[in-house]
Amino acid sequence: MNLILILLLAAVLCVPLTQRLGLGAIPGYLMAGVLVGPSCLRLVTDVSDMVNVSQWGVVMMLFVIGLELAPKRLWAMRREVFALGAMQMLACGLLLGLVFGAALRHMAGMGWQAAVLCGLSLALSSTAVALRLLEERGLTRTPMGRSALGVLLFQDMAAIPMLVAAGLLGAGGASAPSFKEALIAVAVVAVAYRVRLLGWAAKAQLKELFTAAALLMVVGTAQLFDYAGLSAGLGGFLVGVLMAESRYRDELETAIEPFKGLLLGLFFVAIGMSVNLSVVAEHWAFILAGVSALLAVKVAVLYGFARVLGLPRYHRLLFAMVLAQGGEFSFAIFNEAWDNHLMDLDQRDVLAVVVAVSMGVVPILIKLLERVPERLGGMADLPAPEPDPAMAGERPVASPRALPPATADTATDTASGRPRA
Repeated sequence: MNLILILLLAAVLCVPLTQRLGLGAIPGYLMAGVLVGPSCLRLVTDVSDMVNVSQWGVVMMLFVIGLELAPKRLWAMRREVFALGAMQMLACGLLLGLVFGAALRHMAGMGWQAAVLCGLSLALSSTAVALRLLEERGLTRTPMGRSALGVLLFQDMAAIPMLVAAGLLGAGGASAPSFKEALIAVAVVAVAYRVRLLGWAAKAQLKELFTAAALLMVVGTAQLFDYAGLSAGLGGFLVGVLMAESRYRDELETAIEPFKGLLLGLFFVAIGMSVNLSVVAEHWAFILAGVSALLAVKVAVLYGFARVLGLPRYHRLLFAMVLAQGGEFSFAIFNEAWDNHLMDLDQRDVLAVVVAVSMGVVPILIKLLERVPERLGGMADLPAPEPDPAMAGERPVASPRALPPATADTATDTASGRPRA
């Protein structure tokens, strides 16, 4: 109970402050985490459990994104996912591996295996930060948003082999996830979809039961994927895609949205808690240079890809900036590399701080660029976003009889034209 009170108080104090400063909510959550974490006030000392719980926010967010993408639309994104995503990972991973591999040698040396893994890990972007930034600007259903989502989906898939590689390359000798278990996980998701769990819950005419069924479907699928050695977020996304053409799509999004927002906030607080201020004090110059190098390399590469894609000039810089920060999977990969003696503790902590700081800096930089006129290289007065034709389409309307009572009333009022209460 004390933990909940501490987190709520920290968030309520910090987030409105950064919002009023025009910096957005993400830096506020990160600031709250730093304040209550083990490096500052020490109100919370065990960060690992907090991180494990808060990662469900990313799962919920990917589920909601999956609801927007019917299988046909996802297939239409194959160029963005597999071509653009792979090229971004390879280009950024190579450059960042060279830069950080050479820079980190002065601490305790770093082998080529660790340098490659370090570069690829830093090439990942934060799904939570990127999608939050796109949603705040209404850009998720635009060509730029579609391209960013494609890159994020490929990164989510690529993170799993990277985690396995950290064990295989190191001294720990971790084994790869079982293909049989992964196949079973996908099969169970397909069977659950055919069973029509939501239909059973909707017929009970209880809104809370419908919400419970939705949570069971998302959490159960994600947990199954995690057990099979796959990404829990990927499991949440897959079940979202399967339900994208369901008549319950709107109701699913409404049921999951409150949990997504709360858990995402906790995720950013947990990232703030993981920042080790003693490491920042000792290696502040390297961290400052590292964050600058990370953002510069990724922005340059992503801006070039945005030009090749033919994105509007005024969206190229925003596309690059949205994906420039480090990713949440990087923390897990760095920790796995440390466990298997590919890097030492100082290297792991410094890289983790670089990623965490980049997550807080990118939203601030975007806010500042949005105040700079476009003729001076900024993003002020950009045209309103145009929806992507490939992601357009009306959502199916469910039958009022098959929905929980509150939802059925809303559908009936809309159909009859009567004003809602």
